Amino acid sequence: MTRPDVPDSVIAQLLSFYSPLTAEINPDAERMRERTLAWAQQFDLGEGDARQTTMLALTGATLTAHIFPHATGELGQAIADYNAWGWIPNDLSGSGRPVRHVIASMGRWEHTFRSPHSWPDATAPADIALREVCLRLRSLMTPTQWERFAAGQCQWLYQAAWEASLLEQGAALCVNDYLAMRIGSSGAYAAAAYVDATEGIELSERQWARPAVRAAAEASMLATALDNDRYSYLRERDLPVRKHNLFDALRHDHPDRTFQQAVTDAIAIRDRMLTLYLQLRENLLAEDDDDDLRRYLTGLDRITSGNVNFAMTCARYLLPDTPHTLTRVDKPSDPSTAPLPYPTIAWWWDHLKP
Repeated sequence: MTRPDVPDSVIAQLLSFYSPLTAEINPDAERMRERTLAWAQQFDLGEGDARQTTMLALTGATLTAHIFPHATGELGQAIADYNAWGWIPNDLSGSGRPVRHVIASMGRWEHTFRSPHSWPDATAPADIALREVCLRLRSLMTPTQWERFAAGQCQWLYQAAWEASLLEQGAALCVNDYLAMRIGSSGAYAAAAYVDATEGIELSERQWARPAVRAAAEASMLATALDNDRYSYLRERDLPVRKHNLFDALRHDHPDRTFQQAVTDAIAIRDRMLTLYLQLRENLLAEDDDDDLRRYLTGLDRITSGNVNFAMTCARYLLPDTPHTLTRVDKPSDPSTAPLPYPTIAWWWDHLKP
């Protein structure tokens, strides 16, 4: 199926986001960008491509400034540097390289989180940079914060390898399969694993394991991932490797739908996820005055809202031939509070109190 030119009205839909949450900007944003660029150049993240090195650095620092506004000082800087590195596996999963090569890299990087000194003689820039930033992050986090952060990154690398495998197979995904893969492969759910460190908390195991807390985290982070589907679509539609997105998954399930109808349906799905998150958040805060839980949920808020501002300002997604800009709206496109009919996420609504 080829992609037709996208009408202006559909572009406007893609770039209009229901976003009632407060957004902030990190007070160290400018300093982060300067220092992350110097770090990326030191490790040659672009492997000889100076423009790519700069793009990785500025994307990582801009993302951090918007989604982790409370991560300041040396911790904030280390996170910004790591997020510059993080676009390397993101791009690798959709690069079209043989999956055996993708899995070899992802597996090595996954183990680096568990044992950073495993390859002291590594020569690849991505391997050396990851080792350095892992050691720095581990020294700046408590053991609990580090374990949660590292576990989230390992899950993301596994899911990114899964995405690469599906792309190589040429598999067409239904909506349920796409959502199951996307929540991990996008890196959005891995972002929730930063929150203990960025908010300066250690959410208790009792809270961490609560199904309602997990449902809230998944709902907010998958809504965030689906926002990426929208603002990255115009950039990714002409890449050599066609990545999966929710629009194609909807048209796989409903072949009679036009692309514009799929966009409308995708936005409704995302808005219902975010509406559910807001309801779960309200319930959790009403029944429990735990300060760490409140700060954890605030961290999720900032990721979801900051991600929209990131897309508004990040050079990676600004297309000079597209005159449209991202906007925020106050009301969801679909106000329904009924569960979405996809088994991989339907359980979230089981934890919503009437």
